[in-house]
Amino acid sequence: DIMKRVELGVVYEKVLSKLAAEGTIGIFPEGGSHDRTDLLPLKAGVALIAYSAMEKYGLSIPIVPVGLNYFKGHKIRGRVTVEYGRPIHIDPATLKDYLNGGESKRKVCNDVLERIEDSLRSVIVSAPDYKTLKMIHTARRLYRDKYMSSSEKQDLSRRFAEGYKQLLLMTQGNPPQSWLDLQERLRDYQKELDELGIRDYQVPGLVSEQTDTEADQLLRLMRIPFRIAELLLLLLVSLIPGLFLNAPVGIIAHYWAIWRRKKALAGSKVKIKGMDVMLTEKVLLCIVLVPTLWISYGLSLYCFSDIDLPTLALFFYSFPLFSYMGIVTSEAGMVELKDLKPFLKRLFPSTKRRMMKLPAVRKKLQADLRDFIRMIGPSLGDVYSEKKLNWADFQQNMRRHSKLNLNHLSETKKDV
Repeated sequence: DIMKRVELGVVYEKVLSKLAAEGTIGIFPEGGSHDRTDLLPLKAGVALIAYSAMEKYGLSIPIVPVGLNYFKGHKIRGRVTVEYGRPIHIDPATLKDYLNGGESKRKVCNDVLERIEDSLRSVIVSAPDYKTLKMIHTARRLYRDKYMSSSEKQDLSRRFAEGYKQLLLMTQGNPPQSWLDLQERLRDYQKELDELGIRDYQVPGLVSEQTDTEADQLLRLMRIPFRIAELLLLLLVSLIPGLFLNAPVGIIAHYWAIWRRKKALAGSKVKIKGMDVMLTEKVLLCIVLVPTLWISYGLSLYCFSDIDLPTLALFFYSFPLFSYMGIVTSEAGMVELKDLKPFLKRLFPSTKRRMMKLPAVRKKLQADLRDFIRMIGPSLGDVYSEKKLNWADFQQNMRRHSKLNLNHLSETKKDV
């Protein structure tokens, strides 16, 4: 964990040489990883590099914002949505201010960082905390429950997130009671889904069961053994490769990542739970442990068995295929288990009664949410009315609006 001292001058020279050769550099402008639901203050390095490239080589480097939106990013096979924003360019007219140094240099660099931050916010979904972010995703699913592409989901989630912030600003942090009640109902609905182990998209399918005949109920019960048999078949296929090739590495990587998470959390002032380091630590360890395990098996077979070398070579070169088969079939088994869980829970009368109430709860909650959005939507401006929104321009306008409000507030305080 102790790195040698890095000479920043050498790093900058190599970066500038790469850019001059029409190369690409990836930068995390926050200066490190974290598990917060909003951006940290950006570091000045990206602005300094852009101005240095213009000063030394006369290059106007395009700065392309990239948004990484993770879903269970601490787990292997988690999902991430990657969005690219509109490129930002340094204004050549500001180079003179940069070269003057001092306050003028600081000002132009801060202006660039503000533009970069606005562009980054145009490609992520930010929220004050994880609880709010989860509520935003619940509201998005209820508001438009038809199929949407990943980009459409991101756009709608971003509209909900920005609309939520605007609502708090308009009400000075005291939103109407109708919204507070609706917000609580959204969280209660999501909590009920979590406790019952089902997803929102499965709830509409429960409506048909309320009018089932005895024959329909019997057929549904008969499906359970077949679903269990399908699950057992998948688990059986994945058992040998999973048990011998994946499980040892997975168990070690799991506990290693937990230890590293605790260590990273103890040494950080910005992390909340330190979940952002877990997958990285798992992958790094697996890069070492997986081939080590394969080599160990190969050496064991060579030393303690009578298998000839061609067969042994075939075994060894088959390890990656078997390992991959184990991962794919295990993942399919987990998906099957999630779909099977509601079937099994219906066997318990108390749980079934709770599940049968969900369609009506969802329908009422969905109607009330849409009515509330129709009521407050016009006051939210472009985030509600515009069909296609340029998020980079929207974020810049929001920043200007915030500055005007702050200036107005400071002038009001002076008058008082």
